[in-house]
Amino acid sequence: MIEFGTTIRRWTQTDLPTVQRLLLDTWLDAYGSFIPREDLVGYLNVQYSQAKLETLFSDPDVTGLVAEVDAAVVGYAKLYHARAEQRFYVHQLYILPARQGLGLGHRLMACAEERARELGADRIWLGVMVKNTQAGEWYKKMGFTVTETAPFTMGSTTVDHYIGYLPLPLRKQPAREGERPREP
Repeated sequence: MIEFGTTIRRWTQTDLPTVQRLLLDTWLDAYGSFIPREDLVGYLNVQYSQAKLETLFSDPDVTGLVAEVDAAVVGYAKLYHARAEQRFYVHQLYILPARQGLGLGHRLMACAEERARELGADRIWLGVMVKNTQAGEWYKKMGFTVTETAPFTMGSTTVDHYIGYLPLPLRKQPAREGERPREP
C-alpha cells in the first residue's frame, strides 16, 4: 500500500541532519537486540557525523535518496558506484519502523535499479547483518544471492554480515510515474 503524499527524491544538504537521526532510530530498532546502544551511537558519530555526510553528499559516486511521506523524511538509501570493482552497491536502505510495510523500500530499490542500469550494472550488491532476519528475508524475496559471510564491526561489537547481490531486473512491471528520483 503506497500512501498519498509519498515521494522518493535525491537527498539535499538540508536532509543530512535528518538522515543522521533516521540512521540512529532505524539502527536501534534493527540492531538494538544484538549491538549495544553505545556501539551504535559511537559508530554513527564516527562514520556518519555531519562532516562525513557532507563528504558523502559531495562524492560523485554516491547517490543519496530519501523517501518522504507528507513532506517528512521517513526512509533513506545510499547508493554507491564502485568504479574500481565495477560494482553497484546499495550500501544502506532504512525505513523508520512506523513507516515499514508501505512499499517505500521497494520504491527505493526501484530507484536503485534505475541508477544501476544507467551505470551499466547487471546486479546490485549489498550486505545485510545475519541477525537482521527481517531485512534478510525481504532481500531474499527479491532474489538476494549470498556470496560470502564477513565480519562487520560497530564499536566493540562484531557481527556476521551476508554479502551478495540482487540480479536485475528486480521487478517485472515498468516503474510507475513518480518513482524516478527528482534532481535537487
